[in-house]
Amino acid sequence: MRKTILFMLLLVFLAGCSLRATPTPTATPRPTSTPTEEVRYYPKLDASMRQELLYRVAKPKQYYREVVLPDGMKYEAFWLMVISSGKTETLKTGQYDLDVVWVYERNLDTAYYPLVVGVWDGEIYTPYYTGYTGAPERQAYLMFLEEKGVLERGRKLFPSVADQSGGYVSLHKQIEWDRCGDSTYCHLGRYMQETYRMDRKVIGQYAGLDPIPEGWALAWMWDAAMENYLPSEQKIDLPQGGE
Repeated sequence: MRKTILFMLLLVFLAGCSLRATPTPTATPRPTSTPTEEVRYYPKLDASMRQELLYRVAKPKQYYREVVLPDGMKYEAFWLMVISSGKTETLKTGQYDLDVVWVYERNLDTAYYPLVVGVWDGEIYTPYYTGYTGAPERQAYLMFLEEKGVLERGRKLFPSVADQSGGYVSLHKQIEWDRCGDSTYCHLGRYMQETYRMDRKVIGQYAGLDPIPEGWALAWMWDAAMENYLPSEQKIDLPQGGE
């Protein structure tokens, strides 16, 4: 009898355990990835304009040069030719407000991108056209460019990095902007390279084969083909459109 009672109590206990709710497993929370800003790119050059440039402009030699002055002084430089589209605008990149002109570059293929005309860094305005000798004041400078037709469509422009101090254009054919100095020009060049990594593409003549990231502009000082050039060397005839 006693064994029967104990057996009955055991059955009641086991029945009670089976009625308890089974806990629902809780999913381990997964870390949420921090959204990153999508990289945007400038549009690639129109196919018809690409063919025009390939036909009209010869493939350039390498951009790296060792320059020897009449007094025997030597310095290293990168030097290229681009062609103005005539289209100008103002871009905001980092802490800089950039006046730019869109240019075509005939390299191993072709490219279309903005070239810095002048830059406002929040304190001073820096003109990038080496042929300008007036006051570094934005309106006077832009008016000078307009009156002289420096940026008109088809005009040949010559951006360069000429390192006469012997410090930041190296024998390895690269630009070491961190050794350039403390000018706006050096700071902007360093910012562009650290942000967009485009120096090697420009120097290697393959800028434009891959999409060019928005915000980047070629921040090299430049000269222009003006009165001291033969008329046939100052400009080329470009069809309208094609950008």
